[in-house]
Amino acid sequence: MGDVLEKAMKLRGLSESALARKTGIDINRIKDAILYRYDFSSEEITTLSDALGLNEPGFRALIEGRYPVPCPCGLPFQLHVLAMPYGVGVVNAYIVAECGADTGILIDSGCCCEALQQVWPACIRHLDAHLVTHWDSDHGGGCEGTRARFGLAHCFGPGPERPGVRVLAESETMDIGAFRIEVISTPGPAAEHYCYLIRRRSAQPSKAVLFTGDLFFCGSIGGGFFDDRSVLEHARRLWTTLPSDTIVAPGHGPLTTIGTEREFNPFSTGC
Repeated sequence: MGDVLEKAMKLRGLSESALARKTGIDINRIKDAILYRYDFSSEEITTLSDALGLNEPGFRALIEGRYPVPCPCGLPFQLHVLAMPYGVGVVNAYIVAECGADTGILIDSGCCCEALQQVWPACIRHLDAHLVTHWDSDHGGGCEGTRARFGLAHCFGPGPERPGVRVLAESETMDIGAFRIEVISTPGPAAEHYCYLIRRRSAQPSKAVLFTGDLFFCGSIGGGFFDDRSVLEHARRLWTTLPSDTIVAPGHGPLTTIGTEREFNPFSTGC
């Protein structure tokens, strides 16, 4: 909840003292809440939601420890979640693969090859491709080593241009093996940031997974290190336009779905 509170204040241009004045909540309690120590009453949750323009049901669920974390299912392929310790939390990489296959597509690579190797699934012995959402060290740090380990001519990602990387175009679509990959440009967490929508190629549209990097997570959005407003706009655009059953694989935290975030994410007001 502290993460959401701090990001919402930044988006609204409110300092701790300004939020205290606007809500009548003691500034020390607001400071405590940012540090994840909070005891807000039901009325104060409503007041904070109104002051910060947040989706009150989702904000309330987050504060009360009942934010829904769905159990995504029904994919016609395997999704391997590679969660690696990073700071006080985790950073995620992912592999999509045909069921029973020993090869797949890697999305992001954590901060280094050593950490990635610790969580690597034994069944995956080859890679068809490696995609990177953005070049923060915790998401692309293992790219070069992974490329060398699996003999890839290059990996795919956003700019800026760098050795061993094929820069993808905005809105590019490509087919790799059994999978169709749609590139979605979502600057905000970084100046150049991509999400990837991946589904199995077939005659009929199949259920998809959206890999969001640092754009949004289960119950929050990413930090706008490049542009706060852009993060919010792109997150809301995807919540609005993608099917509800689309599985969301974020760069940090648990899997979720578009439908869950559209309904409950504290920043989804207006979707």
